[in-house]
Amino acid sequence: MYPRRVGRYELLTELGAGGMGTVHLGRAPDGRIIALKTVNGVATGGDAARGRFEREAAALRKVDDPHVAAFVDADLSGPEPYLVTEYVQGRPLDAVLGEGPLAPDGLESLGLGLARALDAVHGAGLIHRDVKPANIMMADAGPVLIDLGIAHHLDRTRITTRPIGTLRYMAPELLAERRPDGAADVFGWGAVMAHAATGRPCFPADAIPALVNQILTMEPDLSDVPAWLRDVVGRALAKDPADRPSVRSLREAVTRRPQVELLQAAYSGARAAHDHARAEGIAFGLHAVAAAAGDGVLVARSLLDQADAARYSGAMDRAETLFEQARAASAAAGSRRDEGWAWDGLGVCRRHRKDDDLAGKAFAEALAIGEEVGDAALTGWNLCNLADLDLRRGDFAAATARYDAALAVSADHPAIELDALKGAARCAREQGDLEFAASLLERAARRAEEVEDLRTAGWAWYDAAEDARGKRANERAKDDLENALRIAGRLGDRLMEGWTLCKLGSRLRDLGAAQEAAAAYERARDVADALHDKKMREYATLRLDALSLP
Repeated sequence: MYPRRVGRYELLTELGAGGMGTVHLGRAPDGRIIALKTVNGVATGGDAARGRFEREAAALRKVDDPHVAAFVDADLSGPEPYLVTEYVQGRPLDAVLGEGPLAPDGLESLGLGLARALDAVHGAGLIHRDVKPANIMMADAGPVLIDLGIAHHLDRTRITTRPIGTLRYMAPELLAERRPDGAADVFGWGAVMAHAATGRPCFPADAIPALVNQILTMEPDLSDVPAWLRDVVGRALAKDPADRPSVRSLREAVTRRPQVELLQAAYSGARAAHDHARAEGIAFGLHAVAAAAGDGVLVARSLLDQADAARYSGAMDRAETLFEQARAASAAAGSRRDEGWAWDGLGVCRRHRKDDDLAGKAFAEALAIGEEVGDAALTGWNLCNLADLDLRRGDFAAATARYDAALAVSADHPAIELDALKGAARCAREQGDLEFAASLLERAARRAEEVEDLRTAGWAWYDAAEDARGKRANERAKDDLENALRIAGRLGDRLMEGWTLCKLGSRLRDLGAAQEAAAAYERARDVADALHDKKMREYATLRLDALSLP
């Protein structure tokens, strides 16, 4: 079969084949190495269509960008239609992604290079229409967009007969066979970047009907896309072309990555160090960057970060104002998950000022959004929040049902699991079921130890012992208190140590071990003296004096 000629070009070997034709390595008459695609499914549609193709081919020759494979020649009217471009040395992006996601620097290079390529294509008045990993070559100098095949001339096949690898990156308007504009390529950019960031497609269905339904009606899976990229990718994948950012905005978003990443990392560091005032200031700086760039999603996120920092620093009035601003900004940007977390924060602030009715409405909004977007953390926390309000109103049945529902979604969120277990234990205690309350708290204590939340574990063992004592299960209570004492020692928590010793002394007394009880009270009194805790010392002294020692 090789070598052979097509038109003026000598074909040397096959490079690959797909639904639209076969790509060959070839040589031009001047000796240049080229890529020649012999295409099938061509429907020129008469003189008018042929004239339009010739005009677009002339426009392609004007596209001059290192991130776009240069157009050389095309003939769609001959016996073997073909398209010729420069040969790009490199690996197709789909082959690269078969080995896993790109590193952050690779993502930045891909995002910026692909956006520049689309800017050049659109600047020539053209639309690529088939932006996908197989059409991006990863060359030494960066990504190169290939196969500027004027897709609507080269492929008239129906959606249902196209390769699924092509469909996976197609904008909704292309799937609906509506006339597209450059926003369709922006959608392709977003789908490619999501895949490159995670190593998997953001619309993962393997059957064509399911995939088309996902693209037309469902939100993409962006759960593992890095924070600096997630917002712009999400906007690029908007169902309505009018809601997608411009190609220039894509370039600006990727270019801002180092500054945005630096600020986000600094914010996370300040929060981890519990320096909430510093965290709020950093989030304010990120807000300024986002506002200057017109990035509505990042604006909303930075307001949410400011609000969270203000909340944890105790500035609840300022936090409530910021959460309301974040809620409005998130709604305007269509960022439902952030809107849900803003409602969650509003509920916390309103509960803090004891406005339970407004708090409940905010938590209910957050819960509805959490369920809508499939955010287990948002759902779980707001089930707990609403359960807390039920508990405060004395509606123990409703509270228990909500805590149980929170437990059902808490598999990957131990903090929610612990909160729900402790809440369910409170419900059981209020209803007089101390046995069940103690078992729930012991379960919480063991789980907290598993996840190294030792402070929660220690106090859960302490509270479990109190419930066990209420059922006169003194041996069980003693065991629970010994566990609490063990954890207090690991933490160096003298307050936990002192009160646990006080309670342990009482349980030992009830078990008839007066000498051991006295030793526990004496140790508790020493801790109280070290802490200058009068209440703890009085408790230990009173019970020590009441012991009848031989």
